[in-house]
Amino acid sequence: MSGRTCSCRWIFLAMAALVLVASAQDVPSPMCRDDELCTTVAHCTESDDSGRKGIGPRIARFCGTDKMCCERAQLESWNATRAERTERQLRTGQRPAVSAIRDRNGKVLEPEPNESCGMNMECVPRKLCRDNIIIDDGRNIINPRIGVGQCTRSLHRCCAVDQKVEAGQSPYVVKLNGFKYKSCGWSNPQGLIPDRDTFNYTEDVSIFGQFPWMVAIFTGRQQYLCGGTLIHPQLVLTSSHNIVNETVDTLMARAGDWDLNSLDEPYEHQGRRIKQIIMHPDFDPEALFNDIALLVLDEPIQLAPHIQPLCLPPPETPQVVDDLLLATCFATGWGAKEPNSDKLERVLKRIDLPLVEHDECQAMLRNTRLEQRFRLRPSFLCAGGVEGKDTCKGDGGSPLFCTLPGQTDRYQLAGIVSWGIECAEADIPSVYANVPYLRPWIDEQIKALGLQVAGP
Repeated sequence: MSGRTCSCRWIFLAMAALVLVASAQDVPSPMCRDDELCTTVAHCTESDDSGRKGIGPRIARFCGTDKMCCERAQLESWNATRAERTERQLRTGQRPAVSAIRDRNGKVLEPEPNESCGMNMECVPRKLCRDNIIIDDGRNIINPRIGVGQCTRSLHRCCAVDQKVEAGQSPYVVKLNGFKYKSCGWSNPQGLIPDRDTFNYTEDVSIFGQFPWMVAIFTGRQQYLCGGTLIHPQLVLTSSHNIVNETVDTLMARAGDWDLNSLDEPYEHQGRRIKQIIMHPDFDPEALFNDIALLVLDEPIQLAPHIQPLCLPPPETPQVVDDLLLATCFATGWGAKEPNSDKLERVLKRIDLPLVEHDECQAMLRNTRLEQRFRLRPSFLCAGGVEGKDTCKGDGGSPLFCTLPGQTDRYQLAGIVSWGIECAEADIPSVYANVPYLRPWIDEQIKALGLQVAGP
């Protein structure tokens, strides 16, 4: 009897542990519906029992980094099946392998040691290195001289342990204190690393500070929701479809961010709560017409080298349309990079995309499942249709911006990521909220708030 009792107890404990592990990664979230739970993308994918596929709005119902909203019934069914399987394994003498202790994101809890880059030299975030000395007390002090050793991580530098200078001599501190804002739309083509950055960035990754108007919008629990565009120290434009179920109590905006999973950036991001959400009154949550919203921050953002507003375009005219079609345009965001992936990017990506003329875009989209009767409404514009380049899931609300006429490093907002049929397929453009067409509505809201947005 004692042997059977012990065996049953082992089975019970193992099953209980399995249920606890499964339920630990399946949690309620304010971003999810009542019949959904927030879980990892991998867990939702492996437990899927519907076979459904397809892409709609540029939102994947993300509820955190590498997490998404998933049907509660689907997860409960999967977890129950796993528990039954484990019970059978234990009854037949097979015991599940013991895995390493990890956090909910699957990372080992113990931090990795700093990478060595020479005798008494270590790779550390640039802002934790003061003239080749490692700073381990949390101060954000940056070194003006760095070692010659190579580091494998971006924004990390090789620092000696025995050299010291005063904090005020940091080039980052000097640049931040001496910053003078010029006007809207100016990019930082080479990024904002004072020394020569030799890290091998891929073509579709922006450099830190390159596009200083990018804003990340989070839920109150610091879970990434969508992108946005700073157009004034207190105003952010985004898409209505991303925030239609949110309130001022569930949102916050972060300007100056680059790597969502790191604090290694030389200049810190700035976070603000939302004081007011203004959605377009004619926004259609199903057809996504007029997919635009204005977020009013509770306090103005302090402008800095890595945080500056983007220019608004003039109201739509044939000349404005022609200028945009001839311009160089980019879209930025933290959404999925691969067409069939739900995984968010941790580092801000950039994609060069050509704008597509309205009638041409409508004709292309009629060759998709939208079919021949589809009409592209004037509140939309199109970009892309190039194989391998596109905005995708998680990019909703992010900006599509184009060079100002006659300029190369200065931009104006052309569109806001809205929806698409597929991601990164040839001859299937993605669809964006048409900012020039919606400019009169934007002006009305800004005027009603008693604010002013300077032009180029």
